[in-house]
Amino acid sequence: MTKQSADLKASLTEQSRQLGFDLLRITSPAAVLSEVQHHEQWLARGYGGDMHYLYRDPNKRYDPRSLLPDCRSVIVLATSYHTAEPDIVSQGTGRVARYAWGDNYHNVLRPKLRELGRWLDSQLSDHSWRVTVDTSPLAEKAFAVAAGIGMRGRNSLVVNREIGSYFFLGCILSSAELPVDDPMAYDCGTCTKCVTACPQDALTGPGILMADRCISYLTTECKAEVDGTVDLQDWLLGCDTCQQVCPYNAAPLATSMERLATRAANRDLQASEIMAMDEEQFQERFAGTVFIRRKFHRLRAQAAVIVSQAEAANRDG
Repeated sequence: MTKQSADLKASLTEQSRQLGFDLLRITSPAAVLSEVQHHEQWLARGYGGDMHYLYRDPNKRYDPRSLLPDCRSVIVLATSYHTAEPDIVSQGTGRVARYAWGDNYHNVLRPKLRELGRWLDSQLSDHSWRVTVDTSPLAEKAFAVAAGIGMRGRNSLVVNREIGSYFFLGCILSSAELPVDDPMAYDCGTCTKCVTACPQDALTGPGILMADRCISYLTTECKAEVDGTVDLQDWLLGCDTCQQVCPYNAAPLATSMERLATRAANRDLQASEIMAMDEEQFQERFAGTVFIRRKFHRLRAQAAVIVSQAEAANRDG
């Protein structure tokens, strides 16, 4: 790799920091092609639940050239969403995963990634690129691991030894050939805190998640309404249990992006409030947040389960 491309990477990294990204690493477009077989085996076991998009041509998810034919580099970026506010543990409250406390991360990261892509355009001739933020058919976690953003933790999340796991990922697929980074070695050791803490026993092996059992899946992605057969542990949207117990999250990096800071209306939320809302009130209160991705009738069903389970616990207690 030439000194010119190394210098470009250094400048690109500095530009990303100015935009609020905490990490930038690069890998090749062919880095995770071998993951297709593992993906297909995971799906065959039924772990994907009703996330039908994961079943559609999995080869494309691991080959970015299906999205950008002249892709020569996958630029992976991470930005923390952690804030100083403590977790809510009050029974019956309706806990919300930290990633949903601020503005919708898709709307926050995508413009910044595009700005970075345009900056690359200014440095290169005939440059082509495409950004992805969790909505394109690209296995972003796999590329993050290959690029050295972090290791795939026992809880299946990307975990960085220095900054923890409370971060969002985004990618820029680029036609520029840039120096690649080395993967980070697996370092969970014998720790099984996330496995033990998981309310649904959804972690079946190192890095293997049974999504169909995961509370985060059930309260954000699952198309069916939850019912009282699942103990939601007061989680109204998402679940952070495996991250809360992870030793690498003892001192997580705080977010530097203002729009990812906590909205009190997102975090300090009572399940009973959702029960009292109508569709219009829901849309107004949560405009610009990831709550909108969860249809109101599903979120209301989750709130009803939390209220019912809290009442049952109080009667039994």
